[in-house]
Amino acid sequence: MVYLVDAVRTPHGALLGGLSEVGAVELGAAALDGLRARTDLDPAGIDWVGLGEAIQAGVGQVPARQAVLEAGFDAGTEATTVNEASGSGLRAIALAVDRIESGRASVAVAGGMESMSNAPHVSREHRRGKRLGDSRLVDTLVYDALWDVTRDAHMGELTEALAERFDVSREAQDAYAAESNRRAAAAIDGGRFDAELVAVEGVTEDEGPRPDSTVESLGELPPAFAEDGTITAGNASSLSDGAGCALLVGDGVEGFDDPLAEVVDYALAYRDPEWFGIAVGNAVEALLDRNGLAVDDVDSYELNEAFAAQMVHVRERLGIPPEIQNPDGGAVALGHPIGASGGILTTTLAHRMDREDHTRGVVGMSIGGGGGIAMLLER
Repeated sequence: MVYLVDAVRTPHGALLGGLSEVGAVELGAAALDGLRARTDLDPAGIDWVGLGEAIQAGVGQVPARQAVLEAGFDAGTEATTVNEASGSGLRAIALAVDRIESGRASVAVAGGMESMSNAPHVSREHRRGKRLGDSRLVDTLVYDALWDVTRDAHMGELTEALAERFDVSREAQDAYAAESNRRAAAAIDGGRFDAELVAVEGVTEDEGPRPDSTVESLGELPPAFAEDGTITAGNASSLSDGAGCALLVGDGVEGFDDPLAEVVDYALAYRDPEWFGIAVGNAVEALLDRNGLAVDDVDSYELNEAFAAQMVHVRERLGIPPEIQNPDGGAVALGHPIGASGGILTTTLAHRMDREDHTRGVVGMSIGGGGGIAMLLER
């Protein structure tokens, strides 16, 4: 058995917002330090730390190791940086579970970190010199995080194909986005995130939600990826900065009483990269099947809202009741700091399960390149 003792996250900082002067490593260190302070965790007792990060250009060697040292953890702590696009943070947690179950670790910390505000623009031309003409800069925020190289297309373009194939209307997407913003704002106002947050640089709450969003106001936004498309800046996830991580221990490890949840299982699914948006549904299906569960056996689902179109499709395909899918809003409202989101969503789910006395919860992420990952928590 693997137990999730506690988990913390930073607030979501809007792109170029309150956390824009804080790099990814510093965000990761803030989450690690916050987790240590809340659990009286002895840094010398940690066997492994895994942190996801998708945009690593210019960050420096082994970002997870940097965060570990900046947080004041023991110099002997093993650390691994995980890069699996949006799935990075949740994959890091899954790797921690694997290490504990295999006997290679007893205590691990895992999650993710990302600063989209600090993603650099890079030149591919100057290594050999530029003798004549203009130079082009590549935006690593887009290329490393939001661009499918195998299809040479933005993830939004691929999601337009999903919306067309499964007849997900613009109205359904905008209605989903408006509700995500309403739920996120209500969660903030109601203090439902307070137990999971650690303040960073004076930022104490999420910056993203737009509670005044309506289907009508969202309907006025132009398509972002195709002239006659349905996906807009309002019904896609916001760009943001943040970090989140969880403390995981094996069965019988002393000193960690009353964990938030048990990590029961996880599942992965991969398919053609063009249909990455479908794969998270495949992963959830596989996870439920492996554990003999029906959709209604789960109290709440925390599925990353990379795009509202994707979430509408997954909800309809699996038959998830709308009230238990992202009940506190999601990335459309709060933001999607790519490599950090898996750690952030796991944190939110675990605290909700504890607060509302839920028995089961599922957290899931789509993964660029055609993947999906889902994890089952129980109390």
